[in-house]
Amino acid sequence: NSLIPGKLDMKEHSRLILPFIDEKNEVFGFQGRAFGSSELRYITIMLDESRDKIFGLNDLTPTKKYSIVEGPIDSLFLDNCIAMAGASFNDLPNKENATVVYDNEPRNKQIIENMNKSVKAGMNVCFWPSTPGKDINEMIMNGMKSADIQLIIDSNTFSGLEAEMKLLTWKKI
Repeated sequence: NSLIPGKLDMKEHSRLILPFIDEKNEVFGFQGRAFGSSELRYITIMLDESRDKIFGLNDLTPTKKYSIVEGPIDSLFLDNCIAMAGASFNDLPNKENATVVYDNEPRNKQIIENMNKSVKAGMNVCFWPSTPGKDINEMIMNGMKSADIQLIIDSNTFSGLEAEMKLLTWKKI
């Protein structure tokens, strides 16, 4: 509220605040994740509405292979990883080095649509095999190691026609 007066109800639940910081170490937005139950689990506030909602740009080395995951918390478990706090990522540096890693939810219509858009855009996309969790955070809580998760991502990433075929067999809707 000190940055955008009246933006939040101060009676709102406690939240973990995750700042969106760019390559120049400038904050351009925040995401708040509620602790406990809340009608809104995530609240995203952009200080610059023209920017994509991407978490972790300040730690990204785009000249190396990197991952793009759905949630900021998931991104903290992988090296050279950013998170899209929305389904859009228009201004990614060196897209050819990126692998999009959606949550492991083959019955989720929105995820399937987003995966299809990424495949059609020529992106590298991870298609999860059976894993102990729907997202990276849950996999970690279920005992997997970050290095093992990265190996699964690396060995289950496809692009082009191969990704189109993989999507047809992976989705469950």
